[in-house]
Amino acid sequence: MPCSVIRNDNCDSAFGGDALMSFTAGSCDSVLQCSQRSLKNASLPNLLHFIRDITNRSKVSKITMVVGLIYVNRLKKTLPSTARGDFDTPYKIFLSAILVASKYLSDQSLQNKTIADITDGLYTVKDVNTMERSFLGLLKYDLWVDRNEVEDFLDQHRVELEINFDWTHNNMA
Repeated sequence: MPCSVIRNDNCDSAFGGDALMSFTAGSCDSVLQCSQRSLKNASLPNLLHFIRDITNRSKVSKITMVVGLIYVNRLKKTLPSTARGDFDTPYKIFLSAILVASKYLSDQSLQNKTIADITDGLYTVKDVNTMERSFLGLLKYDLWVDRNEVEDFLDQHRVELEINFDWTHNNMA
């Protein structure tokens, strides 16, 4: 069972539309089985709202989102089927994915403190540091992504993402 309700929500298209946001939420939400919502995590917004808010506030690029999704896909393939997480694990996966992708793609990347700040107190810098280290460890620090992998990923998910390849040409070497 997925960790949170993510679909059937109207998102504005300022960042790239419903499709990219929904696909990202679905990808992060489907990595592993998670515990149910409790009083401890009752303050967490809907995952789709969280992703929309963080992407808008961080001004993360579409290519960063796609590389992050490639990392999430790799993570999903490496975890055993018996892996379990807390209710907020999809939120942490999302934050880790965009943080690591941003650092991989740019010298002017997102910073751990920035991520902590834009979560409005949901996660501290220490939490973000731990998320990043765990994510990198689970990926075995395999961060290399080239243009072909991005284009293959986009081609494979063209319908779900409702985006084209045009914006990748100037963003990937």
